[in-house]
Amino acid sequence: MAIHERWIEAIQTDGFVFAENGCGPQVIQQLLSRSLERIDLVMDALGDRDIGIGSAAGFHELVQRSQGRWDLPISPQDFGVDVRTFPWWPVVERILGQDAEHSFSGCVYSDPGTPAQEWHIDSPHEAGEHRPAHAINVLMSLQDVAMEMGPTEFVRGSHRLTNHIQNPALSREKLIYQHAAISPDRLVRGTDELPPEKFVCDMPAGSFVVFDDRLMHRGLGNQSAKKRYMAYFSYRQSGYTVNTHFEAQHSVFDPC
Repeated sequence: MAIHERWIEAIQTDGFVFAENGCGPQVIQQLLSRSLERIDLVMDALGDRDIGIGSAAGFHELVQRSQGRWDLPISPQDFGVDVRTFPWWPVVERILGQDAEHSFSGCVYSDPGTPAQEWHIDSPHEAGEHRPAHAINVLMSLQDVAMEMGPTEFVRGSHRLTNHIQNPALSREKLIYQHAAISPDRLVRGTDELPPEKFVCDMPAGSFVVFDDRLMHRGLGNQSAKKRYMAYFSYRQSGYTVNTHFEAQHSVFDPC
C-alpha cells in the first residue's frame, strides 16, 4: 500500500496520522524564521495589554488559546511556501477534494511553564450520521519537541465520538471552546465502551500530525525551559464556512 493510502486509511479510522520524517531542514528553518519575525512584530505591538483566552477575546493577529499558548496566523505567502508542495497535500486533496481550499496557517507557541490545554475539537459535526471530514488540520514541529515540552495529545477514533448531534450529552460549545467538563471519558459515558486510547509522542523537527478537525486533542503542558514552536496548516472542503478559529473583531495594530 502506498504511503498516502496508508495515511488516508489512518485518518479515516483513527482520525489522525503521525509522520516522523516529514519536511527537511531548509523548510523547517524558513517556517521558524518567518514565525519568529511575526511573533516579534505582533508581541511588540501588543505591548503590556492583557489578552483574554479564546479566539473572540483576541486580535486578528493574535489569539491566546489557553494560558501562555499563543496562536499567530501567518499566510502561506508570508511563510514563503506553496501549500501544494507539502508531503501531506495529496492526502488533503484526496479527502477534501481536488478543489480543497487553504483555510488557516500560522505558528502556535507555548511559554515555559504553560499548563496543559483542556480537551477540545476544532470545528463541529454537521449531521447525526458520521460523514467524511470537512476540514483537515496539520501540526508540524519546528524544533525537536520532547515530552517535557508538551507535544499535542490526540484521542484515537474520537472524530466519530465527538458527534454532539448524535449524542445529546455532549455540548457543541464546550467541545470547541475548551471546557473543563470535557474529557475522553465523557465521550463514552453511559455506555459499556472503554474510553478511547490516547496518543502522544516526541516530535522531532519536521515531523507532523495530519488530523480530522473533529478529533479530540490538547496541547500538553510545557514543563521545559524553552518555548515550543509548532506550525499549523488547516484546509477545508470548498464551500465549508464554519469558522471557530479566529473570531476577533479588532487588530493589535489599532490605536489604543
